[in-house]
Amino acid sequence: MKWRLFLTCWIIYVIHFATDFVREHYLVVSIAEDATFRLDPYADLHVDLFWNPDSAPVKGAHHGANPGVSMLAAIPYAILRPAVDKINERVMAGRKAKPDTTVSYNDPRWRRVEFYKKVRERGLDVRFGLVGAITQAFFQAPMSALSVVVLFSLLAARGLTQRTALGLSLLYAFGTPVFLRTGYLNQNLGLGLFAFFSFILLWNPGQRSRLSWRTRAIAAGVLAGLCFLYDYSGALVVAVLGLYALVRRREDVRSWGFALKDSLWYALGVIPGVLALWWYQWASFGSFWRPPQAWMPPVEWVEIGYQGVGGLSFELFRMLLLDTRFGLFVTTPLFLLALATPFVVRKGKSFLPPREAWVCLGMTLAFVLFFSTVQYTRLQWVTGIRYLAAIFPFVFLASAATLLRLPRILAWGIALLSVVINWAIAMVRSQGTVMENVQHVVLEGPQLPWLNVLGKTASQYAPWLRGVSPVFIMLVVAAVITLIWVVKDPWKPVAAA
Repeated sequence: MKWRLFLTCWIIYVIHFATDFVREHYLVVSIAEDATFRLDPYADLHVDLFWNPDSAPVKGAHHGANPGVSMLAAIPYAILRPAVDKINERVMAGRKAKPDTTVSYNDPRWRRVEFYKKVRERGLDVRFGLVGAITQAFFQAPMSALSVVVLFSLLAARGLTQRTALGLSLLYAFGTPVFLRTGYLNQNLGLGLFAFFSFILLWNPGQRSRLSWRTRAIAAGVLAGLCFLYDYSGALVVAVLGLYALVRRREDVRSWGFALKDSLWYALGVIPGVLALWWYQWASFGSFWRPPQAWMPPVEWVEIGYQGVGGLSFELFRMLLLDTRFGLFVTTPLFLLALATPFVVRKGKSFLPPREAWVCLGMTLAFVLFFSTVQYTRLQWVTGIRYLAAIFPFVFLASAATLLRLPRILAWGIALLSVVINWAIAMVRSQGTVMENVQHVVLEGPQLPWLNVLGKTASQYAPWLRGVSPVFIMLVVAAVITLIWVVKDPWKPVAAA
């Protein structure tokens, strides 16, 4: 069951691959190809890449984000790089044999058009496309699919029937913005997945794990440390789960003193992630302590607070939850149910114990409040809901606790609406409102992001792709997924049946 669930989610995530080449991809390439954090060859290709200021002890170009997701995603690319080199060499040889100066990208967004022209002229278009595909298919998509399986195991351990656990797991996979954010490399979602895995290790629902507390606490700490390496907002994860580790251990040992002592194993696990971040900052900027954002050139809102992080803003709070382009409750109506979870849990009618429910709600509130102080959250319209991606697994658990108490007709309606919205934004990825994404699907039919991009650049690669419908691809995938679930013992000889 778990392997079938994993493969189903992985395949669907992969066919919804988006070709966005984000700042984290440049560091993936530099690490895997040149074993360096410097991004000098690509400094003019992305607005988030910059040359270190004269005040920095270290020179070169870098980006203003933490390196965690790039460090891990560089592993599959490094493994597959020989194949990428061969493909790229063959393409470049073909272009030399038949020179073609045509550079066409049919898109109204001028920044994307300019980017495509630059990478095409430098012969980086195919390489960058393969880097994006590899990091999505062999890192981001498997991570998200694994989180679906972990959620399924959690729900089963809490006594839900297999059918209910499977249904809720698929709702999490395709009825939340996990679907959208899995389309390409994204540190915000990755942070949330590691936080979720860390939470499960500390919780040990159903007492199914045979690992000792020490082992689980260290592993949970390592994952929380990776959250910090992914983004400085990971400090919220470290703090919330550190407090949870203390309270959780107190239940076992019945002593706050022993619980505090045993919780130090969690703190020990956090240290490697912190040290890795400090090493990166020293190697890239010459300072262990100052974050990458401290070296960025001035940008809009940077004058507010520290590098754009100021006091709590009700306007940002409202945008994070209700903005028609990326609001948490707009993209996923299901998440509104989390507001009622405290009342459901209080009545003892939830699969989610009170303590764990408050951890989920506390994590959610911590991130919403924190990003209500960060001015850059206004930029989410560019790629859709992003900064709150870390809370998706937690707010889903809280919402599911309420969903199961609703009348079936209402629960199915909310679930269906959330799936329709999130499948639409995962397909279209428009910079308009959520409803405009849905309209595109209703009026134009199903879409696949990578196929849309290839259609816009078809004159350079495959003219026959222009106008190709994704319906056939989806039907083939549907057939494969049907076989995954229908065929029992797939490796068993037919004659043995």
